[in-house]
Amino acid sequence: MKGFEPVTLTWRGASFTVKAEDQLRLIAEIEDALSDSKGTPAVLSLMRPGGPGYARLSAAYGAALRYAGADVTDQDIYLSINEELSEGDPTAAIRMQNAIIGLLAIVSPPAYRRLMMEDAEDTMGKPQGEGR
Repeated sequence: MKGFEPVTLTWRGASFTVKAEDQLRLIAEIEDALSDSKGTPAVLSLMRPGGPGYARLSAAYGAALRYAGADVTDQDIYLSINEELSEGDPTAAIRMQNAIIGLLAIVSPPAYRRLMMEDAEDTMGKPQGEGR
């Protein structure tokens, strides 16, 4: 069984790495940020179609970035998402998807590895959706 691995996140063009040994405490913060009234686990919130709402995503990503040493607030992230979307920035959705994948790598390394393995298989000629 593989354990936690360092995860690198980006914010405003800068990279921040969450060390493997720091992740378990961070997971609790991410779970708190992503929790909803139904008690949906963080990993399911991250993997469901559409992902988490922007406010929850901002809080979870903010917690992870701060853990890695970034000077950022949840409000900064939330306003950045909305600004990019309102401007019609075509790369905004990609950045949000990358944030969700980065959080998934922290919250559930096994699910992240499986997702990345399946994506690699899909790009190697395997028909999309097969085996999922």
